[in-house]
Amino acid sequence: MTLLLVLLVLLPWSIWRQMHAHEITGAGLIKLPVIFAAVGVLGFGTEAIPTDGAAIGYIAFCLALSVVFGIWRGARIDVWRDAGRWMSQGNRTTIALWAVLIGTKVALGTVASITGWFPAENAGDVFLFLALSFVAQNIVVAQRSLWNAPRTAEVTA
Repeated sequence: MTLLLVLLVLLPWSIWRQMHAHEITGAGLIKLPVIFAAVGVLGFGTEAIPTDGAAIGYIAFCLALSVVFGIWRGARIDVWRDAGRWMSQGNRTTIALWAVLIGTKVALGTVASITGWFPAENAGDVFLFLALSFVAQNIVVAQRSLWNAPRTAEVTA
């Protein structure tokens, strides 16, 4: 229950933060994935990790889903230079992609709990998948700004 409350506070706050213009820094790109991963590891509990084919397939699908949506968001977030600093801000596409990812994960969790076709996720899993999605997103944002973007670019969207 505590992890659910953390998720209900941390995820909206992190999405809200993305929707407001902010400077892109190495520390800023690392912070959210680390927070989500740490909460995810703490939230695993003592259950055995399922290793059957359905569980492995489900985990692989969820990993791919998290990475693909993270890359997609990272490519669509507005990135620009302002007074020599790299800035970014989410947009409608960012919100839509978060909504689709979260909605898909809720739907999969519902199907898992009703049918038992694949293992239902615990809160730790959810945080780890979100951390992975942030990692993918932030790598793309870093690639578009801090790492390889030309220093003379004013706006890349």
